Amino acid sequence: MSKFLIALAALLCAALPGLAMAQAAGKVPPAVIAVIDSQRINREAAALKNARQQLEQYRFNFQSEIAKEEEKLRAEEQEIARQRSVLAPEAFEQRRQAFQGKVIELQKRIQERSQSLEKMLNSVREQVTLQVIEILKGLSQERGFNMVLDRAQVQIFIGDNIEITAEVLKRLDQRLPAVKVALPAGK
Repeated sequence: MSKFLIALAALLCAALPGLAMAQAAGKVPPAVIAVIDSQRINREAAALKNARQQLEQYRFNFQSEIAKEEEKLRAEEQEIARQRSVLAPEAFEQRRQAFQGKVIELQKRIQERSQSLEKMLNSVREQVTLQVIEILKGLSQERGFNMVLDRAQVQIFIGDNIEITAEVLKRLDQRLPAVKVALPAGK
């Protein structure tokens, strides 16, 4: 979630014009800090849970499809092995190479599908991050903080009153309870 932190810091600074004006005048206001647990948001946000379920179902269906294809390839491999003694060496080599091509093609499909699933999940994470940033802008105006730190970056902090993760999760789940994952059509 490092992109999250970078985007958060940039947007919060841009969202607080009073801070920029104070800096231009030579005055820097005292830091008013809030702490957010981005790992907890990643684990508990309803939209991300929903997206993971959609992707997991998609992955399960794809794995079932692949298992059938692997079974066909195993049967084909056994058939080629049985025919080795009756085929001419050139014919056997052609069949073996054709079989290897099928195996390589299946491996490429698996790799492409895995990359596609990762891209889909990253797209959902980006949507969630944008919503979290908007929520943090609103909370910063309501509560008066001008800096947000990720709990993973903070070793020790005093007082739960600066921890805003629960409120961010509550608002995020209200704003974005689910995300429709754009799964590839017909796959």
